[in-house]
Amino acid sequence: TLHGMPLPAQPQRLVAQGVARIPEDRHAVGVVGDLPVWENAVSERLGSRWFSHPWFTAGWIKRRAARQHARRVAETFDVRGGGPDVPARSLSGGNMQKLILGRALLSPDPHHPEPPRLIVAHQPTWGLDIGAVTFVQQRLIAARDAGAAVLLISDDLDEVLALGDRVAVMHGGHLTAALPAEQWTREAIGLAMAGAAASPVEPATTAVAKASA
Repeated sequence: TLHGMPLPAQPQRLVAQGVARIPEDRHAVGVVGDLPVWENAVSERLGSRWFSHPWFTAGWIKRRAARQHARRVAETFDVRGGGPDVPARSLSGGNMQKLILGRALLSPDPHHPEPPRLIVAHQPTWGLDIGAVTFVQQRLIAARDAGAAVLLISDDLDEVLALGDRVAVMHGGHLTAALPAEQWTREAIGLAMAGAAASPVEPATTAVAKASA
């Protein structure tokens, strides 16, 4: 559910409702490596009015609009590596993650941008250098400050405690209560990860970002 409304388990409908995702495996799931950067930049909205004609089923793509959006993604999120026509697999890990981040966070409407309503970020900084880690984390914080809810899933405790307004721990398929981050210690998180029950403290109601370890 999103804002109390049920959402169908259909990727295109989820994107249309403002749900953005940053998948755990950027190579296998985040991009289609053999497709160029510009196609990957619009892949999740390819069937939208922004990038396709009403007769999309016949394969009519608004290539100019798609390529312009891809350039905006590259400029805004500092995606480097050869331009919009190079295969996505040729990008470095950091630049590939920036491409995924830009696709998720940048609105296709440059005049009336609508930020995501919910961002699901799964291990968003795994395997990145310190500069890319800082960039990704700052962008997630900025999206939260702009009004997006952020669900961060990470096994990096430093990242969890630095970014999470509320923290919950997954163990054995069960999720603890989401408690304010300042109520957790590393020891308590470690015990919860081992299966010990977290203290039943009422979670904060004003937080919009959660992290799960």
